[in-house]
Amino acid sequence: MQIVKVFNNNVVAIESNGQEHVVMGRGIAFQKRMGDVIDESRIEKVFTLESKESRERFIDFLNEMPQAEIETVKEIVKMAEPDSINRCMIRCT
Repeated sequence: MQIVKVFNNNVVAIESNGQEHVVMGRGIAFQKRMGDVIDESRIEKVFTLESKESRERFIDFLNEMPQAEIETVKEIVKMAEPDSINRCMIRCT
């Protein structure tokens, strides 16, 4: 499974058998670059858009979404992470 795109240390897009997948796993992309092969034993989750139409619609959706909204969603997700929740509870109480 060859890396097509690295999103972060835990998420990459890969190509396998001519199909693209997004895979997640702790440290799966640590010190990896596009073209490297991943360690399949580190894969915890696999996401696949089965049809070409679904992939195209998803890409269109991402391309049409304003960058400000993407950044807002990233911040919300970051705030919902367990470490952030614990810090907020300590600070807010």
